Amino acid sequence: MFASLYEIDSHKNMNNNLLITIALLFLALLLHQSQVIFGVNISFSDLFCLIIFVTLVYRNQLLIPLAPLLYFLIVSMVVLVTAVFYIPFHFMYNPVPTRLLSEYIKLMAIFIYFIFGYNLLKVGLMEKTIKWYSIFGMVIGGLGLLWTVLNIPIFSDILFFEHTRYRGLMIDPNYFAVLQISANVYISRASHIKPKYKFIALFITASAVLISGSKTGILTLFCYLVLRVSEYVFTKNKRALSVITQIFLVIFLILFIPLMVSFLQNFVTVLSSSIPAFARVQVLFTDFSSAFSENGSGRNITWKVAWSLIQLSPIIGIGIGTYSNIAIELFNQSDISHNTFLQVSTEWGLPLAVLLFSYVFFILGKATNSRLFNAEVNFILRDIIIVLLLGSMAISLNNARILWLVLGGLMASLDRNENLKKYKREQNV
Repeated sequence: MFASLYEIDSHKNMNNNLLITIALLFLALLLHQSQVIFGVNISFSDLFCLIIFVTLVYRNQLLIPLAPLLYFLIVSMVVLVTAVFYIPFHFMYNPVPTRLLSEYIKLMAIFIYFIFGYNLLKVGLMEKTIKWYSIFGMVIGGLGLLWTVLNIPIFSDILFFEHTRYRGLMIDPNYFAVLQISANVYISRASHIKPKYKFIALFITASAVLISGSKTGILTLFCYLVLRVSEYVFTKNKRALSVITQIFLVIFLILFIPLMVSFLQNFVTVLSSSIPAFARVQVLFTDFSSAFSENGSGRNITWKVAWSLIQLSPIIGIGIGTYSNIAIELFNQSDISHNTFLQVSTEWGLPLAVLLFSYVFFILGKATNSRLFNAEVNFILRDIIIVLLLGSMAISLNNARILWLVLGGLMASLDRNENLKKYKREQNV
């Protein structure tokens, strides 16, 4: 049923297929949507992902790379065996079968999205998918800005969390904020988009993050902007005069930091009075040390619990469908870790987690140096992953569909780079 790992024609009737185009359009929109149904966080993008997935299978165009498949099978075996056999013996807790099943369905879903992303790149549809994902992200962000400024009550129960924090179509404002930033990457990176549209998109993104009241979103946006500015200053080829000007500008900004901090605090106070959601973000500017403590978000508690669980079972983890119950039994804390790195390490065990994240950072490095094929697309995919990893420091994004879709696409793109390098070496010989 499945195609082998040989290369296929990247545009084999795919771009002209109306069904695929419509499915991709809805998929890109619904990647910004999630809702809890029967206790499971579901996105309706899954339906359209399945449509395209089945179409690829029917056309014998689906490629499944061997290494990720083996890794998924090993992870599946470890988390299931741990949850079913090790946890009842070691913690005297029997996982609920329905919870175990729902968590494994999530695990299967992220693998399917990874394979889906891998194949979207192979058939030449990844850039189009990310383009629509970004456009819809800006539309949803702009909608929030409009609703906030005009104080529109219609659909506010759906679009806002507790009537103050904008969350778009997502269940969580923090998740929304990080996705909003990831949607800005394509627009800011694409060379064919005019600068004025890039600034408009950045304004919408920053505004949407502010009205979400997400401290995680604010810090993620700040870190990504610092990354982009640093890239521009240190890696772009410039004339000597331009470099000297930028150095003096940096020195000027450093000298005026005290004045800027005072202005920023006053600005934040005014902003908090007009945007209720921003009041919870204000602590980042007034008392950063407590922003992630109990008075801020309680992240320090969930991180400590996760680290304690890792220490209890560092090699094979605690499996899936067990985290909340074990945490509340041992530490009277049922929340998940709110950190992707800790969550994966807790559930899968350190060896599998370290292997995964080592590979992710490895391909991020490769994407930075890839120039032969899809260089711009590689940077876009790389940056989306970086944004999601930055957000992962304070929320659990291990089940985020866009993360695995983009990761699969980047792997496929870098595979093609390797094939081109090999071909060039053979030609030179």
